[in-house]
Amino acid sequence: MAEIVFGSNTMQLLIALILVSTFMILGSTRLYSCVRAFGIQSFLLACVAGIVAYSTGKNDIYIIAVLTLLFKSIVIPYFLIYIIREIKVKKEIDLYVKISPSLIIGGGLVVISYYLIRSINVISELSSFALSASMSLVSIGLFIMISRKKAIMQMIGILIMENGLFLGAISLTYGMPLLVELGIFFDVLIAVLIMGILIFRINRTFESVDTSILKNLIG
Repeated sequence: MAEIVFGSNTMQLLIALILVSTFMILGSTRLYSCVRAFGIQSFLLACVAGIVAYSTGKNDIYIIAVLTLLFKSIVIPYFLIYIIREIKVKKEIDLYVKISPSLIIGGGLVVISYYLIRSINVISELSSFALSASMSLVSIGLFIMISRKKAIMQMIGILIMENGLFLGAISLTYGMPLLVELGIFFDVLIAVLIMGILIFRINRTFESVDTSILKNLIG
């Protein structure tokens, strides 16, 4: 029964929607929209964790699901929106890679991830789908980091990569030990706070959060 619940169409739908939310971020230059899409992605990830907890009967995964819902879909997006309001930058105009090529590259990364995972012997079709989605999130998050100039978008890229790793861990291994998960959550929260402070300092010093201007510090 647990395997049936875990392998339900609902699980596949949630993972597919997580990928859609990633493309919403990749295809937008509006910072508010990107933060909201990240919040939706994290909410869907919390739902995935809830289904895994119900399927396996592991109560500690319920705790992880609640923490994901609280911190990643509420606290961190609220903090990012606060940063956007304070630095008064609502849209990213100048990109290293424009939106249309970015979406094409993102689609290519999903296809590559799918075929790479197909060559690995996994437990089930759902596990293959979850692992390919996990790899897609990590690779697209990395691409967002290197293709966007605004520090806040690079921060979102890092968070998407972390969500991808979490999706792979929760879907394939039914979660890591609770103590490890809690440690990762607090590490992510502290990292976001530190990056937020750095964004404020960059904005105060250069009157911009465009990280490309940091090359002026060379020499």
